[in-house]
Amino acid sequence: MDGLRAEPNRDSEMISAILYGRNDSYGYNLHKRAALSLNCIAEVLTDPQDEILFVDYNTPDDYPTFPEAIQDTLTDRAKERTRILRVRSEFHSRYRNRTHLLALEPIARNIAIRRSNPENRWVLSTNTDMIFVPNAGASLSDKVGDLSNGYYHLPRFELPETFWETFDRKDALGTIDAIRRLAPATHLHEIVLGAPFIRFDGPGDFQLIQRDDLFRIYGFDEDMLLGWHVDSNIAKRLYLIYGKVGDLTDHVFGYHCDHTRQVTPAHRRDSVANDMNVFIDAVTEPEKRSQAETWGCPGEEIEEIRLTRTRNWAYLNGLKTVIKEEMSEPTVAAYVPETCDKVSYSAPHILPFLADIFVNVPPGTSIGWIGAHREMFELFDALWRQMDFGGPIFILDEFKPALSNGKNTEDNDNGLNARDVKTIHDEADALIFDFYTEDSPDQQRAAGSKEIQDLVLKKLLEFVYLERVRLAQNLPPRRFVCVNAIHNRFESVVNDLIGVARTPFSSRIRQGFVSLPEIRVKEIEVTDWSGQMSVGSAGVKLGSQLWAKRGNSGNVLLGPLTRPDPGVYRVKLKVRPDMPQHLKVANWLIPKFFLRGLAVTIVIIAGEIEFARKEVSGADLTRGVVSLEFEVKPADFLRSASTDLQMIIWTGGLYAFCVERIEVDHRPALDA
Repeated sequence: MDGLRAEPNRDSEMISAILYGRNDSYGYNLHKRAALSLNCIAEVLTDPQDEILFVDYNTPDDYPTFPEAIQDTLTDRAKERTRILRVRSEFHSRYRNRTHLLALEPIARNIAIRRSNPENRWVLSTNTDMIFVPNAGASLSDKVGDLSNGYYHLPRFELPETFWETFDRKDALGTIDAIRRLAPATHLHEIVLGAPFIRFDGPGDFQLIQRDDLFRIYGFDEDMLLGWHVDSNIAKRLYLIYGKVGDLTDHVFGYHCDHTRQVTPAHRRDSVANDMNVFIDAVTEPEKRSQAETWGCPGEEIEEIRLTRTRNWAYLNGLKTVIKEEMSEPTVAAYVPETCDKVSYSAPHILPFLADIFVNVPPGTSIGWIGAHREMFELFDALWRQMDFGGPIFILDEFKPALSNGKNTEDNDNGLNARDVKTIHDEADALIFDFYTEDSPDQQRAAGSKEIQDLVLKKLLEFVYLERVRLAQNLPPRRFVCVNAIHNRFESVVNDLIGVARTPFSSRIRQGFVSLPEIRVKEIEVTDWSGQMSVGSAGVKLGSQLWAKRGNSGNVLLGPLTRPDPGVYRVKLKVRPDMPQHLKVANWLIPKFFLRGLAVTIVIIAGEIEFARKEVSGADLTRGVVSLEFEVKPADFLRSASTDLQMIIWTGGLYAFCVERIEVDHRPALDA
């Protein structure tokens, strides 16, 4: 084991503090205790080479990292010291079948260790709820300068939640001084001992380890994916090297901001944990040889973010750069029924809302652009280049003439990337559909604007169908962003097809992911259309029952006005002949031409497309069930545009009958 040891480099005593987390609300008052911790840790790291590496693990791609989200509560010193290593959700997908956890400690810590400053001798593995109080002054860096080889732990002193909540999160020195005074006065100093190889209970909140040792034993054990005991495992492995645990209690105290007022999944009494028999008791050598070539993902590019220049900064500065003129006065738009389908938008007004959706996307994200509003496209394209973290923007071929504005349209930095539907579907990571309309009294221009809108709508339907095929293959969903899709004829279509948020009218944007998640979890969707049907002139509603009146000719029921999704539909109407006595009409009162007419007809249509027609006889009504089947092909879905699927039940007045239920099962068509 002596071969694993190395004499300390006395010229290189600096510290890389390793922490991890994600942008969520894990545990009580997370933002405050984390800000307190990061600010106080930064305060005690006094060497210019000291650093804080925060691994932001599996924060949703739409969100900023956790340190970015709380940066306004961090001190300048903490911002300067902190390097953020962003591990995206796609990375975590490789572990989802092996763990219930959303953040994986050994993976995160190893990624940080691999990318830590190689000049630093020490790695401090700790957490975002710890505050360190040196016994004199405010420098932890000074305390480690003369340490001999080994690894070092601290006892953990608990701070009750109300106790740490009293501190000002941005006053790091004041917090350290207050704890130094108040902790002994309130009798908080209790040392809780543990097993010999960890020495103190809760060792993971302060593990000072030589960086060289971590590389020699191949980091933390990346098989420990169920939570708990990751700290004890590496302590046991280091103990096998040194045979003892160093204690820094004479130099510094460590205080833990307790957060069990709210019970988190990890702190439940029945929480899952890594097996101590496997990962502690059975450990007989320090090296984790099975991960020697892979620990810390050495060959993978991990996104690094500095709080001194965040994407928020790039967004705001980019907006100021590309929008050339300030508003002289507020614009006015009326969000009232009379203006429905008559409201346009201003591109400079929409740009901040549109760009906001993409501020936190992964580097290299590519966008498909479907629309013809040149000013909106050029502003967004300029801002996209200004922010300098995205990939290419592909425009659909059909809109190239409108967007080119005389540019060289070859695929180069100064031109436009025009592509067909299939290429954009294959290459784009997100899609923007612009339903811009010119607010113009010129009828010819207005007609041309409507024609472009209809083309955008047709392409939206096409991309939605292709996306559903993609989702059925268990590929990750892509964001669909629809501009000018509020308070007009496109809103209901977009709301039906995409799981949108109810965004404010002023944004003009509806955005989200293609809906119909049920396609992914079950083969057949069974629905009841009865409650969605409207009563026609020949129908009457009695309570919850829908009746066709004898002696009346016309539509009995119409509906349900639903999206004609591709697939095979089987419709089963449960019917009952006859009628309540007070609604009956004697046969001799029914004109003879009614008797010569059709009894009952069922038609299913969407716009001009007729999918099914069935003539229903009296015998069918007596049997109590009327069935029919029809298919909506992908081409029909694309042709139907903004129209809805509708069933019409018509009667010639010969029979009285009740429609008790309309059951529909839909077998989705998912083949391209």
